[in-house]
Amino acid sequence: MLKTPLKYTLIFLGAAIIVVGTYVFSKIANRPAQAPIAQTFFVDADYTPAQANAEAWLSALYNNHQVPSVSAAIAAHGKLVWSGAIGYADINQKILADNHSLYRIGSISKSLTAVVAIRMSEKNLFHIDSPFNRYVSGFPPEHTYTIKQLLAHQAGIRHYNGSLSDSFNTTEYSTTKDATNIVKNDPLLFAPGTGFRYTTYGYTLLSLAMESAYAAPFEKIMTNEIISQLNLSDTYINKANAQPKQNLTQPYLFIHDTFFEAPEENVSHKYAGGGYLSTPTDLVKFGSALLDNKFITPESRKLLWTPVPLTNGTMNPEHYALGFRVGQDTAGTFVHHGGTTNGGYSFLLIYPESGIVVAFASNFTSTGPSFDRLQEAKKLVGIFRH
Repeated sequence: MLKTPLKYTLIFLGAAIIVVGTYVFSKIANRPAQAPIAQTFFVDADYTPAQANAEAWLSALYNNHQVPSVSAAIAAHGKLVWSGAIGYADINQKILADNHSLYRIGSISKSLTAVVAIRMSEKNLFHIDSPFNRYVSGFPPEHTYTIKQLLAHQAGIRHYNGSLSDSFNTTEYSTTKDATNIVKNDPLLFAPGTGFRYTTYGYTLLSLAMESAYAAPFEKIMTNEIISQLNLSDTYINKANAQPKQNLTQPYLFIHDTFFEAPEENVSHKYAGGGYLSTPTDLVKFGSALLDNKFITPESRKLLWTPVPLTNGTMNPEHYALGFRVGQDTAGTFVHHGGTTNGGYSFLLIYPESGIVVAFASNFTSTGPSFDRLQEAKKLVGIFRH
């Protein structure tokens, strides 16, 4: 017969296993066996012949890859020409995604932030070649990097270190300054300008300098300088317990062939580098605005989209410019940025010479390999290129 302490221990462990198992089971989501139909929400009359192929592209993404939903949009020469979606904003609730479904766009937030920093520079509020410590005091003396080096990931600031607090933050940082304390006293990975390390925390530091120069909180700066200016009506900072609920997609993690609802996360530690919600329609509106010489000057655009070499003259390994990566193919130069975050997988692609902008987003993250976003974006460009 079991002794009483051991008996109660086993009862407790059994109950704990049941509770954990029940919770995990409640978070599982299974895509319906029958695939949904791809939908077009807008198509410009001049591009109607491309609609069927665009819907076929959506269906292929949904059927060939484990995604809950994909929403996409494309603009040409400054105007939206098509938007569509397939799949579920919420699998268990059977809510279909549409062109107003809000997705976690992850690191595309860096592109938004970088453009605002450039606009501040145009207004002489901010000088990107100035040292960070011109705007922010109280950091260790080795933090001599410039604003441009923060924008280009050459400041030596670390990225996530693999800890749960980095990957699934639950702490509410009430100010940007509080959030920068995460890395404030960490040693630099290299002397500023001598190396490249992609880092979301570098953009948190950048946003603190922006606040100092603008004399306003980061959220207000972004609202004033980009969201209101471009009427990005479906773009929001992802504040815990404050984000819009009506069109918010349910984020998922895809683990070992199973969808799980992503755990709650607080992104107050990375608003500037990975903390925004948006739609592909808003993202192509943003991308198109960068091409019209009204929102930013041609000189600013060139600065924004010119890859930054290291101090020894070699090019950084990702051909990273300021908030964008730069590439080249047979269609010309293109700039792009992806976003991968807990429950979000997104992409923005711009061909400046042809005036084409593509964006798409999905409400999942996979622990294994997923589809190649750049190649899929190029397929969509090919469908609509005249």
